[in-house]
Amino acid sequence: MKLYQISTPGDFPALVELEKNGQPVTQIVIGEPGRGREQAIIPVTGEGPEVRARRTDKGIVLVRGHWPHDDRCLLLVNAVGGYDRKRSYRVYNQLGIRSLMAGKKAFGAAGRTNFGEEILTIVQPGAEFLLHSKYASHWYMWDASEWSMERPEERNARLALQEVEQGGGEWI
Repeated sequence: MKLYQISTPGDFPALVELEKNGQPVTQIVIGEPGRGREQAIIPVTGEGPEVRARRTDKGIVLVRGHWPHDDRCLLLVNAVGGYDRKRSYRVYNQLGIRSLMAGKKAFGAAGRTNFGEEILTIVQPGAEFLLHSKYASHWYMWDASEWSMERPEERNARLALQEVEQGGGEWI
């Protein structure tokens, strides 16, 4: 499976490089340490262009290799989108994604103000979910080979058009 990352809500999912400066990545850190926060470390082992997740009693390990083709992908999601006292930061309206491991990020020195999750997920073909940032919202969709994203207004227009093309809706 390919490993993608959404660094902040509104960013397009980017492929995660499994080597940095010619050296293999040995771990991925999600969340952050400190009061009101939670950090998780995901070890990465093996050699190859793709990864698969393996669960143990102690956590998740990403194993690199030359795996058979898989329509699923792994995704690191940072759902924290800029401080706003009234906003909750998480993954909304999840369809076709499953959280494997989570961490927490927080604003403020003591982490008592708003916080949000950073998660490692496994994504099925046809998956979709919503992320909010301080200023905007975006829907993300995985079609088994590539990512797409759209704002709620674009999504509503597309879904309304699909419904009418299928004979739905009412005349006014």
